[in-house]
Order: sequence, then structure tokens, then C-alpha cells
Amino acid sequence: MKLRSLRVHGFKSFADSTTIEFHDGITAVVGPNGCGKSNISDAIRWVLGEQRPTAIRGAKMEEVIFQGTVARRPVNRGSVSLTVTNEDGVLPIPFEEVEVGREVFRDGGSEYSINRSACRLRDVVDLCRDTGLGANAYSIIENRMIDAILSDRAEERRALFEEAAGVGKYKDRRKAATRRLERAEIDVQRLEDVISEVQTKVRSLARQKGKAERYLKYRQRRLDVEVAVVRSQLDLLRERLIGVQKSLDADTRSSEHTVVELHTAEAEYESMRLREVDAEKERTKAATTLEKVREQLVRWERDLAVAAEQAAYAGRRLAQIDEERAEARLQAEALERDERGLTGKRTRALEELEEIQTLAGDRKTRVETLHDDMSVARHNLGELEAEERDLVRRGAQLEGDVEASEAQADELEKRLTRVSKELDATDETFSELQAQSDLFEGRIEKSLKDLEAVTARVEQQISDVSTVRRELDDARQVERVSTDLVIELKARLSALELLERDREGIEPVVQAVLDSGIPGVLGTLADYIQASAEITPSLESHLGTFARAIVVNEGATVDSILQWFNERWKGGGGLIVLPLDTVPESSIRQSKGLLSQISTSGEGAPWVKALLNGVQIPQGVEGTCFTTSNGVVRIGNPAGGSGILERKEELLRIREELDLQLLEEESACKTREAQERKLADAEELVVASRLEMHEAEDVLHKMRAEGEIRSGEQGRMHRLQDDLAREIGATNSTRARVLERAQEAQSDRGILLEQEESLSEQREEAKEILQLAQNEWEHARSEEAALAVDVAHLEGDVARLNERHETIGQARDQAEDRVLALDEEEGRLRKEQAQARKIRSEGDAATERLFDERSGAEREVRDKDNILQGLEEALSTSEKHLREARTAERAASDRRHTLELEHQELDGRISRIRERLETEWGRSLDALLEEAEVIEGDQDELEAELKEIVLKLERLGPVNMLAVEEHEEESERLQFLAEQRDDLFEARDDLRSAIREINTTATDLFMSTFTEIREHFRKTFLRLFEGGEADIWLQVTDDPLESPIEIHASPRGKRTQRIDLLSGGERALTALSLLFGIYLVKPSPFCVLDEVDAPLDENNIGRFIKLLEDFKAESQFVVITHNPRTIEAADWIYGVTMEEPGISTVVGVKLEDALQNAEGSSTT
Repeated sequence: MKLRSLRVHGFKSFADSTTIEFHDGITAVVGPNGCGKSNISDAIRWVLGEQRPTAIRGAKMEEVIFQGTVARRPVNRGSVSLTVTNEDGVLPIPFEEVEVGREVFRDGGSEYSINRSACRLRDVVDLCRDTGLGANAYSIIENRMIDAILSDRAEERRALFEEAAGVGKYKDRRKAATRRLERAEIDVQRLEDVISEVQTKVRSLARQKGKAERYLKYRQRRLDVEVAVVRSQLDLLRERLIGVQKSLDADTRSSEHTVVELHTAEAEYESMRLREVDAEKERTKAATTLEKVREQLVRWERDLAVAAEQAAYAGRRLAQIDEERAEARLQAEALERDERGLTGKRTRALEELEEIQTLAGDRKTRVETLHDDMSVARHNLGELEAEERDLVRRGAQLEGDVEASEAQADELEKRLTRVSKELDATDETFSELQAQSDLFEGRIEKSLKDLEAVTARVEQQISDVSTVRRELDDARQVERVSTDLVIELKARLSALELLERDREGIEPVVQAVLDSGIPGVLGTLADYIQASAEITPSLESHLGTFARAIVVNEGATVDSILQWFNERWKGGGGLIVLPLDTVPESSIRQSKGLLSQISTSGEGAPWVKALLNGVQIPQGVEGTCFTTSNGVVRIGNPAGGSGILERKEELLRIREELDLQLLEEESACKTREAQERKLADAEELVVASRLEMHEAEDVLHKMRAEGEIRSGEQGRMHRLQDDLAREIGATNSTRARVLERAQEAQSDRGILLEQEESLSEQREEAKEILQLAQNEWEHARSEEAALAVDVAHLEGDVARLNERHETIGQARDQAEDRVLALDEEEGRLRKEQAQARKIRSEGDAATERLFDERSGAEREVRDKDNILQGLEEALSTSEKHLREARTAERAASDRRHTLELEHQELDGRISRIRERLETEWGRSLDALLEEAEVIEGDQDELEAELKEIVLKLERLGPVNMLAVEEHEEESERLQFLAEQRDDLFEARDDLRSAIREINTTATDLFMSTFTEIREHFRKTFLRLFEGGEADIWLQVTDDPLESPIEIHASPRGKRTQRIDLLSGGERALTALSLLFGIYLVKPSPFCVLDEVDAPLDENNIGRFIKLLEDFKAESQFVVITHNPRTIEAADWIYGVTMEEPGISTVVGVKLEDALQNAEGSSTT
């Protein structure tokens, strides 16, 4: 299996359709950074099913679509197709050439195809399983994967070993079996819980079953005893009720005289009460006047007291103000003297501070100068050290160039010998191919015509399938609509039939008569009427309750119904009975009345005709029921029709509609089945034609491939002759250049050694200069720091003097302000003294006048109080008479109320007994009295027995009356669950056996492969490192299928160390040793290496190239690289450029042809 080609379109930077043809040997992909080289390896990984956007350097899958540039718009989808050969049958598909395709859209969705036929991601994964292909296989190696292979997470490298061993399918099967086993275990656990729960329920139901049987026995006995007790209680209560009613009637007659006396006393009391109210008003008026005088007097007394207090305070305060004012003036003078002394101290401190600041500035300038000198010395020393390091690096590089050139010269010598032998073999092959140039042309043309005919037939059949599928969708839609209508109609019909069966809308008494079995009862009048939906409302409005009237055969049946109603019916209500032997005769016959618009039949038809004869429905009345008969007009539904006729009409209509819809559903079902058969036939034809087309395509591809192979082989042989000849010349010239380059590097190395000695002496002198400059700078810095401390001290002293000066100034200002405030306060106090004297003179006159007014008002209030006291004594006497009358009336009312309460209590007890018994037993009291067995005995003994029965029922607790049926159902369910549990046990054991077998097979396969990889890894490591030791082992030997794989490597001359301590180049070579060790066990059809040679030096590059050349006969290598030596070793080169910004293009060339063309041009 080999890579044939890769086609990308709209993928990352490949906006245009680009095809890359792959050849045998080594193909190098080169180009500047950012031109899109690595997008080729991303495309191969992506088309093989990669699902992680980060693995192809993205955040979302839709980012692989070309995003557009300044000059180009973005596209809506990206596609990649990879073509591989399959002559050896490695891929499990019957084609010699396989094309795997993938297309992604802006919404992130992907479509996959194999040989241009749509498929699933799982199909692509299964196709590549255990073949070395796949998104996660070892056929695509990037530089960042080197760290993943050698990382501390040893489980990450397991995927490479599992792919080589081919155990992936076994692990998938084991994973699926394990999931099924887990589900089985969960099902068993859940079933065990259900069985345990059902067993508990069955045991509980068994107990409940016996309990329910005992409950029914006790309940029947309780009914008999309780009815006997209630019958006796009701008789006693009814006798007591009659006696209370007689007492209540007598007391009502005697209470009328007491009521008249009470009314007279109330009138006299109200008259006295009105006189008292008038007297109270006069007394309140006099009291109000007295209160006003008192308030004015209190107010003047308060004002006089306040004025006296203000005058006294002003006198005391004026004496204090003189003393405070003298003290404030003395304080202001002292503060002014202190302020003048502080001003002198501050001037002297500022002069001293200025001198020290000048000295500190000089020291700072000296420090900066010394620091610049020290920086220059340090810079000179750094330049000398950098120049010395550069010389050492250049010397090491020249030494490596010498070694690499010598190794390259040896390789070119070997290559020259090999190319000469290939040239001789090519001459013989070209002679054989030249004789077979036109063998397949006619056969290819015939196959092409056959393929075109089959393709046209397939397209026509696909069009037919699309038409049939649309017709099938229409038929299915019609069938679904019909089925929904049938279901809806059946539900409505079932509901209406249930209402009709339960006689919903018919009075309970009518239902009871129809169910009583009285001979001669035929049914209701509505049973004999059929009418349309339009006329039913008017018909039911006119008939009213007659629609529920009972039709009987004769008058004797009416007597039977009357006897039943009086003796057995206790539910109230009434009946309309229509005997057939009393139907009235009518001479009126109308052809256009309500009767002509309905249909009536059966035994009740005469009464229908008699009741509706002469009834008219006026024309032009819409939206309202409206009938006339014998001058009587009915509007709406005055009798409250129950809708029985409407329900009957709707039942008939729904049955007819259901029958019609069932026929339509059956027809739609037949149409759908016919369309399905037609679609199946059409799809079978398409499948057969597609198979025929694929076979024709395969034949054509095979013939074209064979023709192209022969033609290409002939051209390749011809070109190979030229290439080999040019390669011999190019190899000779290259070898000469390599030897010349080695001599030049050796001479340059000697010159560099002399320069290193001279730079070492200069570096030591620069170090001494730097040390001297640093010592002077540190001394100057210490002097500068001491002066800075002195400056800080003086600045603090000046700040404190300023603060003290400002504080004294503020205190002096406050003293002066205090003197001014005292002057203002003195003026205000003198004004207040004058105001107080004025208030005292006015208050004395006002208080004398108010005292006289208060005395007159007090005399008037006393007179009013005497009058009011006399009225209160008379009112007390009247009130006493009223209380006596009310007491007598209340006593009579209490007696009457007591009797009424006793009457209500007796009524309530009788009602409660009836209600309790009817509620508890769910039947009327009369029915219970008839149903219960009559028990004779003492009342106390019956009540005691009833209490005992009630206690027994209470001790039974809640009783499940459905326990018998539930016990039987749960027992059957328990048996069914036990059978299911046994089946699950058997399935669980089978799954465990299958997992053990899978583990054994996969372990044997993995261990045999692991042993071979281990041996090849050691050999390859020794070859690449020319010595050293390496090994791999399983970290957990007891579980080879899950154990992490540890790796150890020690290059030649180094002790054993961890992988993460190796250099970048050593890590890369170790990873390559492991990969090629896997190749030797199971060669991959191709290998894409994305800049894995970046960390390798010249020597290791040569070993890496030698390794590729040794393996290129077995595998194709696609190397993305920047290294010139790797490019030089390639057989084919593809250059990736961006002539248009953001758009990658590919140019291919065979290296040997390019070298010979270049040499020919230089010679010319």
C-alpha cells in the first residue's frame, strides 16, 4: 500500500484546488515559515478522521476552512481527499485503489466518503484499523509529538504499540462487552431491588388479605348493631322533641304583655335622658369660659417669670464680660512676642539648610560621574565576553562542519557506486518497456463508453427514486392525518357512548325507574326521536322535560310506577309518564312544521307526533332557538334542556364519520404500502446499477492505472537514465566541493584559536578597570548618603518652626476675635434687660383683671352643676324601672331561647345521627333500616357490643379492600421477575467468558509484538548513537493491555539518566529509534515527518538521512523540513509558496533533474 495523491480544496491556506502526487522514496516539502507546509500533514491527519481541533492547530473544527484574505472572500466548505493503492489487499476493501474523502462545513459538521461513496466516521476508522493509517497512528509524526512519545506520561506512547500489535479491535470489543456487562450488572442489581421490594409487598398483601376478610365480617355485624341502636335513639329523641314544641308555644303567648311594659319604661327613660343632655351642654359652655380665663392667667404668669430670669442672668453675665475681655487682651500681647522670637530661629535654620543642600548636590554629581565610568567599564567587559563566546561557538561549528563534510564525502562515494549500477539496470528495463507502448488504448476506450451508459442509467433511476420517495412522503402524510382523525373520533365516540350508557343528563328518579324492572316501561321519549344537528336545539327547547318523559305501554304501568315512587323512592324529584293508551288525537296535520323535519319510529312515535304536531319554526331567525305552537312562543331554552337529543345526534354523526374515516385510513394505508414497495423496487434497481457502475469504474480505473503505470514507467525509465547520468556528474562535483569545504573549515579553526587567546587577556584587563571604578563609586555613594541625612534633619527642624509659628498666629487671632465677641454680647444683654422691665409692668395689670373674671366663671359653673345633679337623680329612678322591665322580658326570652335551643339540639342530634350513619355507610338511613338485620336486646348491651366492635375495627387499622386481587397480581409479577433475573445471570456469565477470551488473545498478540519492538528499538538506537544502551518495559507486568510503557536511553559515554534530561537532539533520535523499531515489526505504508529534524545537528542529520534511505525501499517518506542536507537527500521536492498573500501553492520537482539542469546551465 502506497500514497498515490492528496487533493485539498478550501482547506486552511489552500484556497484553490491543489493536488500533490506522491512518489516512492523520500519526498521533501520545503518553503519559508508560514507558507503552509504543515497544513499538508494536517490535511492527511484530518482526512483520516482526526476529531480534535487542537491536533491540527485549531480551536474549532470549522477553522480548517479557508478564512479569506484581503483580496479573497472566505469559502463555505473545505475538502480533502487522500488516494492510496491497495494492490496488496492491506485495506479490507475489494479495490486496488482507495480514495478517502472528508468535507467540512461552516456549522462544524463533516461528511466522509470512501471511493466517493458517502460513509460514516466509524467506517473510515474501521478501514484504517491495524494498518498503520489513522489519525492517531504512527504514520504522521510532528516535532511536538517527540515530547509526547518521551513524556513522563508513559501511557501516551501505548497507542503506537497497540497500533503496531493490532489489538485496537480487541480493545474495542472488550470495551463494548464491558459496557454491556456493566449494564447487565446494573440491570441485575435493579432487578434484585425490585424483586426484594415485590417479595416484601407480596408478604404484606398476604397479611392484608386476611385482615380484609376479618374487616368485612366485623363491619357487617357493626351495621346490624349500630342500626338497632340508632333506631332506639331516634324514637326517644322524637318523643322529647314533641314535648319541647308544646312548651315553646305556651311561652310565646305569655311574653306579649311583658313586651308592652318594657316599651313604656323605655319611652320615659329616653325623655329624662334628653333633659340631662341639655343641662350638660350648658354646664360645658360655662366650664369652657372658665378654662380660657385660667389659660390666659397661666400664660401671663409664665411670661413674667421668664422676664425676671432673663434680667437676673443679664446682670450676672455683664459682670463676667469685663473680666474675660481683659484676660483676652493680655493673651494676645504675649502671643505676639512669641511669634517675633520664632521668626528669627526659622531664618537661621533656612540659611544652614541651604549650605548643606549645595554640598549634597556636588556629591550627587560626583556619584553620577563615577556610575557612568563604571557602566562603560562593564559594557566593555560584556562586549569582550560576548566576542569570546562567539569565537568559541564558531570554532565548535567549524569543527562540526569538518566532521560532517568528511562523512558526507564518504556517503557520496557510496552513492556514486550505487548510481552506476542503477544506470546499467535502467538501460535493460527501458528496452523492454519500449516494445509495449500501445497495448491498452482500445480496451480503455470501450470501457469508457460502457461507464458513460451505466452512469446515465443510474442518474435516471436516482431521479425515479426521488419521485417515488416524494409520493411515499405524501402517502405517509395522508395516512398520518387519517390515523389522527380516527383516533380523535374514537375517543370522542367512546366518551359519548359512556355518557349515553350512564344516562348522563337524565334525572336520578328517571334512571331509577328505567333500572327498576317495572313491567311495561319502554324508555324515554328521546329514544324514539332522530333529528339533524340544525333542528336539535329547537326540538329540545320545545320539548323541555318531555324529552326525559318515560313512555309506558298502558295506564296500569302508571299505577305500578306511582306505587314504586311512594314506597321505594326517597330521593325526591318527579316524573312525566306517557302511557300509549292515552295518546291525544289531533285533527291538525301540517306538512311544514317541526314534525316534518325529524324522524320518529318505535313504540313512542305516537307521543312524539302528538307533542310536536302544530309546532312551527319561523324563518329568518338565526342564532336563537325559536318555536311557536298554538300561539305559545318559546325563545331560547326555558325548560333547561339536558342535551340528550343533541348527544344522540352527535353519536350518529360521529359513527358515520368514523366509518368513512376508517375507509379513508385503509385506502391511505394501501396507497402507502404500494408506494413503499415501489420505492424498494426502485432502490434495488439503483443499487444494482450503482454496483454495475462501480464495477465499470473499477475496470476503467484499473486499465487506466495499468496504462499510466506502463507509460509512466517507460517515461520514468527514460528520465531515470538521464537522471542517473546527471547524478553521477553531480555527485562527483558535490564530493569535491565537500572536501574543499572541510579544508577551509580546518584552516578557519586555527585562526579562531589565536583570536580566543588575545580576547582572554583583554577580558582580564577590563575586569580590573571595572573593579576600581566600582570601589570609587561606592565611597562617593556613602558620602552622599550622610549629607542626605543632615538635609533631612534640617528640613524637619524648619517644618516644625513653621508649624509652631502658624499655631501662635492662629491663637493670637482667636484672642482678638474673643474680645470682639464679648463686646457684641454686652450690647445684646442690655437690650434684653430693657425688654424684661417692660413685660413686668404690662403683666401686673393683666393678671389683676384675669383674677376677677375667673371668680365670676367659677360661680356660674357651680350653679349648672346643681341643676345637673337633680336631673341625674330623676334619671336614676327611671333607669331602675327600665332595668326591672328588661329583666322580666329577658327572663321570658331566655326561657323561650332555651326551649328553642333544645328544639334545635334535638333536631341537630336527629340530623347528625342520620348524616353520620348515611356518610359512614354511603346509603340513606331508610335503606340502611331496611338492609340491616333486626336485633332484639337491651339498649345498654347493644351499645356495649357496638363499642367492642368499633374497637376491634380500630385495632385492625387501615384495611386494603383490594388486597386479594393485588396479592394475586403481585405473585404473578414476582414469578416473572425471577425468570428475568435468571436470564440476566446467564447473559452476565457469557459476557465475562467473552471478556476473558478477548483479554487472553489480545495479551498474547501484544506481548509478541512488544518483544519484537523492544529488540528492534535497541538495535536502531545503537545504530543512530553509535553505541550506548536503550530499553523499554511494562510498568505493570500483570496487566499488559493497560500498563504504561517505560523507556530508558543512555547515549554512548553517558551514565543512565532520565529521558527528560536528554538534549533536544538526543530526545529526537531516541523517539526516531522507537518509531523505526515499530516500523521493522509492522512497516507503515507511508510516514509524514513534520520538522522532526529541527533539533538535530550536522552529525545527527547525516545519521537521520542514512536511516531514511535504508527504509525508503519499504515505506514512503514525506519530510517537511528546512534543513538543506535533508532536502539534498530527497528524491522529490515540493515547494510551498505564497505568491498571493495568504494563498498557498505547490510546485514539484525531482531533485536529480534539477541538479543536472543547473549543472548544464552553468557549463553553458
